[in-house]
Amino acid sequence: MFISFWQLFLTNFRMLYRNWRGLFFNIFLPVFLYLAISKISGNAPGSHTVTYSEYLLPGIIAMTIMQTGIFSLAYWLVDLKARGVIKRLLVTPLSNFEMLGSLIASRLVLMAIQIGLIISIGVWYFKTSIPGSGLAIVLLMLMGGAVFLGIGFAVSSFAKTYEEAAPITTILNLLFTFLGNIFFPTENFPTVLKFIASKLPVTYLAEGMRNNFIQDWTLKQTLPDLLGLGAWLLVVIVILSYTAKLKQD
Repeated sequence: MFISFWQLFLTNFRMLYRNWRGLFFNIFLPVFLYLAISKISGNAPGSHTVTYSEYLLPGIIAMTIMQTGIFSLAYWLVDLKARGVIKRLLVTPLSNFEMLGSLIASRLVLMAIQIGLIISIGVWYFKTSIPGSGLAIVLLMLMGGAVFLGIGFAVSSFAKTYEEAAPITTILNLLFTFLGNIFFPTENFPTVLKFIASKLPVTYLAEGMRNNFIQDWTLKQTLPDLLGLGAWLLVVIVILSYTAKLKQD
């Protein structure tokens, strides 16, 4: 079982890094955005002590986790489904755990590489310090990765082709990016938008990490954001269970 899982993991990971177009959008584009926006900006909005590069770093990490989870997994599964690869895999001795686990593991490794690269640039180039809880940051990233990978699975469950998946992922990306406290705070938004923004999973992820990246927050102080991500993870699991039940029926 472990050998099959490892072989599938290596196959998925090789296909990820051999896809130069996907590699650009998954790794180089977030790094470029972080460097470019940090260079042309001064202090963070509403602060004279926090630089914009410090404010932006956790937001870019949250955006990277979000886009890798949703885009990378959703499009990949939709493509496999459209080409009939998943049907052929289902008649093999491979278990669902091996197939899904290898997909998730390869994306988590990709996320780790992305996050490590972005944090390295922030710490070494922009001299950003991280005074908060390292454990809280790791838990936030793991929970965030689980939520957005789950959303990617959900999109692939509803969409049969790339043309069906593209509008869904585009809407989610616009909603999460502009209302998720990634590039700017949403506290001055109209009441309705402010309420929606505060409940998005990417907001819990970005704000939880920002509090630990900029301030010396503890794991206990980060619990509300972790619980928010946990609630979203439960919602995603329920949706995936429902779609699986529909397919069985």
